[in-house]
Formats: sequence, structure tokens, C-alpha cells
Amino acid sequence: MQKGFVVAIDGPVASGKGTIAHKLAMQLGGFDLYTGATYRSLALYCLEQQIDFSDQEAIEGALSQVTIDLTLTQIILNGKDVTQRIKEEDVASKSAVVSALPLVRRAMVKRQQEIADRVINDGKIVIAEGRDTGTVVFPDASLKLYLTASDEVRAQRRFAQYQKQGDTRDFAAVLEEIRERDKRDTTRETDPLVSNPEEHGYVLLDNSAMDEEQTLAALMQVLEERKLL
Repeated sequence: MQKGFVVAIDGPVASGKGTIAHKLAMQLGGFDLYTGATYRSLALYCLEQQIDFSDQEAIEGALSQVTIDLTLTQIILNGKDVTQRIKEEDVASKSAVVSALPLVRRAMVKRQQEIADRVINDGKIVIAEGRDTGTVVFPDASLKLYLTASDEVRAQRRFAQYQKQGDTRDFAAVLEEIRERDKRDTTRETDPLVSNPEEHGYVLLDNSAMDEEQTLAALMQVLEERKLL
């Protein structure tokens, strides 16, 4: 097995990136670098400090007030474990606001790269997932995977998650939410989600008809074909 490299997994919302990245990291004994955690951590700080999310300068000013680190099991914001807190809906919705700011993105990309460099220097595989991981954060990743599924399948996955959380949104509302998020992610001015992944060097994997284990097996096969394992 090659040591110390990056697997970048990108794709639209509810494509299963986070789950697959975590499972792959566990299977390979690697490091799950959840890039979205850095933006969510900043959003959480802004919420806690009651910063106005329409005030771009205030959000950018908060960058100097936060330290963010990712370990194998925790996301640490200013010395505090926020792993579970940043999963909540208020943080998730505001992270979309902060992640759209160019200065914030540049700062967070630098932090993500620093974390990856530390892990790679220890000889570990970095599994990084997000929406511009293979184009902006790690453009030279040893493997770039674009994980996707039909909007209906992704909406069904998100709908199931909401039901478990007691959310009362119906399927039609969730499907519309997914489609709006896709439009926003692919048309945003700063570091959009690519619409032509194969032209950017990604291996395209549509897991609409796959469960998590089948998706993981397909990814492992790609790694073996690339002689990375």
C-alpha cells in the first residue's frame, strides 16, 4: 500500500460523501478530513457570538478569533469538542453563508491543507470530502472521486434522515431543497461544485442503485486498479 497520500471525494448534497469517507478511512486506517467541519465551526462561533450573518466583515473578522483542529475522532473549536454540535441544523444552514465568502474559503483551504500535511507526514492516508476538494483543496490528490446519485434518490436519503430527527418536512419539500442546493453549489461564484467532473480528473461513481457497502466496495476496487493499495 502506498503511504501518505490524499483521496479527494466530492459530489452534491446527500450523495453519501461523508459516510463513505468515514468508512473508507476506517477500513484503510486513514484520516477522515471533513472539510465542511471547518466552515461549520466558524458558523458555530458566529452563532455563539451573535454575529450578524449579513455582515461579511464581521464574519471575516471572526477568523482571527478561532482555532480549528480535526483529530481522528473530534472536531475542536477553540479547545472545545464540537463534533456533535456542528451537525445541528442551525449550524448547517449558516455554514452555507460563511463558506460562500472568498476570504473565508482561502483561510479554510489553508487550514485543511495544513492538517493534511501533518497527517501525510505521519504516513497516513487522508480521505477528504467536500464540494471542491479535488479542484481547490487537493488538486493533485492521488485519487479524485465524484460521488453522485439522482436527485430523487438523494432527496429520499435526506428525507429519511429528517424523519429520524422528527422533522415534519414532506418529500416534495426535501426534493425541492436538494435541487435548490444543487443549483446554488454549481453556480456559486467562488469554487463551485463542478458540473463536468471527468474533465477535472475525477472518477465518476453514481451510487443511485448502491447501498453504502456496495459503494465502498466500488471505491476500494478503484483504489486497487490505481495500485494505491
